[in-house]
Amino acid sequence: MKAQELSHKYATAVFSLALESWLNPLNAVQAELANNPTLVAALQDKDRPFSERQHALDKIIPGDSSQQVRNFLYTLLKDGDIGLLGEVMGELERMTRGGPRVQVARVTTALPLSEQEKETFRQKLAAQYGESLAFDFDVDPALLGGAVVQVGDKVMDGSVATRLAAMSNALGVKS
Repeated sequence: MKAQELSHKYATAVFSLALESWLNPLNAVQAELANNPTLVAALQDKDRPFSERQHALDKIIPGDSSQQVRNFLYTLLKDGDIGLLGEVMGELERMTRGGPRVQVARVTTALPLSEQEKETFRQKLAAQYGESLAFDFDVDPALLGGAVVQVGDKVMDGSVATRLAAMSNALGVKS
């Protein structure tokens, strides 16, 4: 094994171990929240005092969680973003698979893609942006046809809906 591959292997192991102390308690809290929508609503109710909401959250945080993990969850709670924990966990899982520099390619189409079509997108985007891409494929019928691809802050909109809107603007047609 080449030195670079071996170094990457060791670095990935350390990265995964370092995140484990965060992922385990965050996954436990996320599982509790996913199974208890009433609790999520109570935690997001800003009419309730923060201390009361914090006490309710403390009941589902594993006892061996670090203060850093608790502080992170309290920040989500305080900012009204505790409902985003699932999305945060999704991003963390992507990072653990590909490292912190992995980019997400979000491909949205009007109709579901076949596996072959998805693979074509993967190959073309990997050739342009590198192999460390993670892919999210979504369907939005409002596009009418074509696709919208977002990689990082770059958006390529080849949807029929956008083309029709551009034609309407160019012709001065009001919708």
